[in-house]
Amino acid sequence: MSCTPAIHPCVNCGACCHTYRVEFPVYELKSMGGSVPDALTHTVNGNRVRMNGTAQFPVRCHALTGGLGVESICSIYEQRSSTCRNFDFDSDRCHEARARHGLPPPQPNDPILPLAA
Repeated sequence: MSCTPAIHPCVNCGACCHTYRVEFPVYELKSMGGSVPDALTHTVNGNRVRMNGTAQFPVRCHALTGGLGVESICSIYEQRSSTCRNFDFDSDRCHEARARHGLPPPQPNDPILPLAA
């Protein structure tokens, strides 16, 4: 019997990346000793930066690959900002983002496995 690995619901969603502004301190940039690629951001003020694509409507973070609701994967998942790291799957904000784009909330039988090994 073959076993298909479970897919985390976020991989088939991306609603948060299409909904929220992603802003964080400059020290999270690669050039400042952090991990977020500078080329994917722009300066908000002297000590804050924002992910490109999240400042205007329609929102779509430039680090996102794939489409809304299908194969939505963060191209910098391991290097993502604290804003993204602190976004909780299955939270009220997650449900709000999914509803805004016509996606149902995560289901109780959806696997909640780490996205990265």
